[in-house]
Amino acid sequence: MADATDQYDVIVIGGGPGGSMASTLLRDSGKSVVLLEAAKFPRYHIGESLLSGTADLLKKIGVLDRLENDGYIKKFGVEWVWGERREPWRVYFKDALAMPYDYGYQVERGPFDKMLLDNSREHGVDVREEHRVTDFALNPGDLNTVDFRTATGETGQISGRWIIDASGQGGLVTKRLHTQEWDPYLKNMAIWSYWRGARRPEGIDAGNTFLPTFSDGWWWFIPLRDDITSIGAVVDREIYQKHREAGLEAYYRDAIARSPEIAERLAGAEQIEGIHIQRDWSYMYDTFAGDGYLAIGDAACFIDPLFSTGVHLAMLSGYLGAVTVNTVLDKPELGLSPLLGFYENAYRKEFARLRAQVYFLYGGHAGSKDSYFWHARSQFDVPGIEPEKAFISLIAGAFAHRSWYSRYLERLEVPDDLRSTIEGIFEGKSAGTGVDLTRPLTAATTYGQVDDFAVDGAYLRPSGSLVSVDGAVLAKTPALSTVLAAADGGTNGSELADLLVERGVAGPEQAAVVVHEAISYGFLTPAELPTDLQAEVPAEVPVGIASEEVPDGLC
Repeated sequence: MADATDQYDVIVIGGGPGGSMASTLLRDSGKSVVLLEAAKFPRYHIGESLLSGTADLLKKIGVLDRLENDGYIKKFGVEWVWGERREPWRVYFKDALAMPYDYGYQVERGPFDKMLLDNSREHGVDVREEHRVTDFALNPGDLNTVDFRTATGETGQISGRWIIDASGQGGLVTKRLHTQEWDPYLKNMAIWSYWRGARRPEGIDAGNTFLPTFSDGWWWFIPLRDDITSIGAVVDREIYQKHREAGLEAYYRDAIARSPEIAERLAGAEQIEGIHIQRDWSYMYDTFAGDGYLAIGDAACFIDPLFSTGVHLAMLSGYLGAVTVNTVLDKPELGLSPLLGFYENAYRKEFARLRAQVYFLYGGHAGSKDSYFWHARSQFDVPGIEPEKAFISLIAGAFAHRSWYSRYLERLEVPDDLRSTIEGIFEGKSAGTGVDLTRPLTAATTYGQVDDFAVDGAYLRPSGSLVSVDGAVLAKTPALSTVLAAADGGTNGSELADLLVERGVAGPEQAAVVVHEAISYGFLTPAELPTDLQAEVPAEVPVGIASEEVPDGLC
């Protein structure tokens, strides 16, 4: 029997992308972390398509370059045959808000998940594969315990100050403690296999996900390495039950024959595996966290796979969960309930946004792409966002109005020769184009304020968020407060940035980011100039950004 006195700050149950993300970040923050995974990696898992927004999360744990070097297929967009007409239409991630990366990746989850788990081990996490959790006990105010059994039958117990449930759809902790609320409208089944030699588009579209509908549901077509393609159908449970007895392999082949867009791409291709079947019923637990534990990824909620958001939501919740737990452990004076409330509200809001759009597309087989774009616009609180850009941003994992997560560039339609300037802004190394930092600025006088938390590095901190008259939200950070107080109508943008550096509130690069951010969100406006000087001042074309380290706190 293993040593029952093993003690850690955090016990993570599950070694998938969410568990790997959370454990790595917590170990990087100085916490002792053990991760218990029932399987031996690599192990098979469905869900091959990564959003472009996931790249930022991969960068946070230092694996983005590794992913790039391993030769995974890049996807620059998504092709649809969906709606009242059968003409294909494409959207590209480069047209989303706040995309520092124009592409996502198509990955085989076995080696991809192993890369993430190995990375956790390299960062110092005590990773224990083939350790199946059999029980747990929560002891508020004391150490929690987790019991496990190894593949050889050895049993043991470890204790920790906090438990993160990343056990996937098994939901080990949440399933015992909370109610699983099934979505009555999203009870689908997935049937898929793998093919060699499927025809792909040429050029930049070769790695794109292809999503055509057919009479019984919709298809995914996901290009992978080595000329392998994942091709699956998602149908409702009634269709599945109807064809189960007659044979689902035969149904899969028949469905291909009835889907000309898929059949054409498979002409001459070879099916290299039998079919796989999985239940894709969407659900949400009534509570995601409590005293001593927090659930991430599918252990908290699961959404229909239409937008390929599984890995993204797992890693996003792993990031938010790690920051929340780190704060709970080190700064208990901030209060357990408010901190867990921040996490739960953040995760629920992103989940609900995606679910609303899935509902609309499922209900809109006879609709048009423009109607899908306009519905996506209603899911964003970015003032004036274009409908198509809202749709692309949603499916790309770009949450531009969440500055704790991604950078925000207000105007992406720029000539190629300005791309390096724009990328410089993303890194805080450029003042941008069309912004006159020599012009005096004044602080806006009309805006609201709410109290919440904001992500500040590895911690949450209390932060009042400012809300502009048109609904834009920005965290009231010390740097922003300093800028607003100093913008007296006689101080220009460069001087405000210098002031932040002089007072030690921000470094040179971050100072420029804060000033641009305040301008783009409308919290800083050009001061009125004397009449004889106005003709000398060029018209502004504001470019806005939000850094990863300046959160808005309204999640």
